[in-house]
Amino acid sequence: MDKTVGPSEMILQIGPQHPMLFGPWRLNVKLRGETVVDSEIEMGYIHKGIEKILENKTYLQGITIMDRICYLEAMTNEEVYVGCVEKLAGIEVPERAQYIRVIIEELSRIQSHLLAMGEYAEFVGFVTMFMYTIRDREDLMSLIDSLTGARVTHSFLRYGGVKDDLPDGFKEDAKYVFGNLRKAVDKYEELFSTDSIYKARTKGVGVLTADVAKDLGVCGPPLRATGFAFDVRKDEPYLVYKDLDFKVCTHTDGDVYARVQVRLDEMRESMHIVEQCLDQIPNGPIFPENTPYGKRSPVMRVPPGEVFHRVEAPRGEMGMYMVSDGSDKPYRVKVRGPVYPTLQTLPPLIKGVQVADIVAIAGSMDTCTSEVDR
Repeated sequence: MDKTVGPSEMILQIGPQHPMLFGPWRLNVKLRGETVVDSEIEMGYIHKGIEKILENKTYLQGITIMDRICYLEAMTNEEVYVGCVEKLAGIEVPERAQYIRVIIEELSRIQSHLLAMGEYAEFVGFVTMFMYTIRDREDLMSLIDSLTGARVTHSFLRYGGVKDDLPDGFKEDAKYVFGNLRKAVDKYEELFSTDSIYKARTKGVGVLTADVAKDLGVCGPPLRATGFAFDVRKDEPYLVYKDLDFKVCTHTDGDVYARVQVRLDEMRESMHIVEQCLDQIPNGPIFPENTPYGKRSPVMRVPPGEVFHRVEAPRGEMGMYMVSDGSDKPYRVKVRGPVYPTLQTLPPLIKGVQVADIVAIAGSMDTCTSEVDR
């Protein structure tokens, strides 16, 4: 960004601590009056060195570290990590454990969308919506807690399986929670679609085209809101997604309104996926039999090799490249998260808009600075 200012121009620094930002990052904006002329993003305020930490932890210890990349995506972060090790070691996950993984990862997707939508609504002044989503999210968090034993950082997946089987009455509890949540999601959609002020602030605002999104590597709901139906669960199925009936939720407008609508649709679809899993899940072990892998696996030495594995996280494609040198720790780890490319869309999207629209556009992207500064 050219930081020289002309007549009627100024540079406004939003962040690194600001009520409209998802965590500490800074948006430098050049304004001409109330109109955005140019902008740039500054990150790196909370760099944690996750990849280097993983290279100095045993494979089992690394599962806990993956939760810390972004707590809202803890389950899918664990999935991409254990998936790499399972590919390298040739570990076959029993079918029942695969179903349990899908169940918990889809529940995690719903709670992530609920929090993201509530925070976004608060950014644009719809504070009541935040109260609604947080209230409804609590029942879902209790359901997750009953399975993993934790509300936020779970450390639930293991190589070859999962830490625990489904608790007694889980299916009935899920049915009860989903009955209330479906009504809540319908109510959210009604509130959004009938509020004239909300529609004026979101319809046709921050339009992202499919071409720009693909050029920047955008994925997840922001990409699908442009009409491009890319979803790792469909395009490169893992676990038992190939055996499940679900659709990739898309919209074609590519604006703020469409991005929120995609997340509403995805919550309904995730509930449908979980219900199928609970109906179809077979009996059987949750770890491969006659192997050393279990709830408390011994120190593992993974065969030398390299692998790339990817999953569909709540914010889009989460990929990991891992190199093993045959020791009990990964030699190299590289994470490809969905949020960094999503953030790169902000400078072109906010160019030419009014200052008041920045918050709506940035909030609708559902970014996570913790993941960017991993």
